[in-house]
Amino acid sequence: MRRRPDNNQPEYSIPIDEDGYPIEDEPEELPDQRQERKKTGRFVRKLLLRLCIIGIVLLLIEFAILLYSGQIWFNEPKKKDYPVRGPVMDNKGGEIYWSKFSKLNIQMCYLRATKSTSYVDESFEKNKEGAFHSLIPVGALHVFDIKAEGKAQAENFLSAVGDMEGWLTPAVEISPGLFDRLFAPDVNKVGTNLRDFVNTVKEKTGVCPVIKCSSGAYDKYIKGEFSDCPLWYESLFSEPDDNIDWTFWEYTSRTRLSSYEHDSHRLHMSVYRYGEDEFRKLIISRKDTQ
Repeated sequence: MRRRPDNNQPEYSIPIDEDGYPIEDEPEELPDQRQERKKTGRFVRKLLLRLCIIGIVLLLIEFAILLYSGQIWFNEPKKKDYPVRGPVMDNKGGEIYWSKFSKLNIQMCYLRATKSTSYVDESFEKNKEGAFHSLIPVGALHVFDIKAEGKAQAENFLSAVGDMEGWLTPAVEISPGLFDRLFAPDVNKVGTNLRDFVNTVKEKTGVCPVIKCSSGAYDKYIKGEFSDCPLWYESLFSEPDDNIDWTFWEYTSRTRLSSYEHDSHRLHMSVYRYGEDEFRKLIISRKDTQ
């Protein structure tokens, strides 16, 4: 027998679920608990931000180390595009162990021989002797002094290097430092001295020397004045502009190789533009000196 609903049955204010069980409200969060939760959230956000900053700093440090060590570089040219490359060596690198050095992945080497009118690189004579037994073409380079007479500098260079038959076309580097730039002679005077150097070397060797220069020196002294000389252009962060007619391109000053005395010394590395067959034409033969 079904019971009639009792209209007098008390009503309850507690909500009941579909199974008849009371639904319990979650206890209201106390002010102290809300404050503690906010503090925890701020702490976590600050911690994550600091961890991100530390991670970025560590990545930058690692990148800087790789960059300084020469393991990476901004614009290292591809081997297939420029198969001939090699360093410039001087007394900072010390003696070259040619039997091993020439077996490295390099196809040329220039030795800094002289500077100004009297200085001769301390390692040049010993490295010059070893170069005769090298498997790679070797050339000699003079560091040009913008304050000294060009002919006297050429005589110093030619005297130190001697017979260059079988060597690469000689090179002269004009990359004045800050002090020289601040107290530089007149541009025309520097150009005249450099022309005297070029003509004196050409008269002796039969070839016009390669001019190695920074971008600043190129714009100031070389551009439009020495188009008869091959250009060795320094551009450490990008390939030289299309309007620059370069033959050699120095793309880094941080390369580290092996098989030389002070192998912690970083080297200036360059590539040749036109391929191996054309590169061989830079080797001085007996007919060039006649």
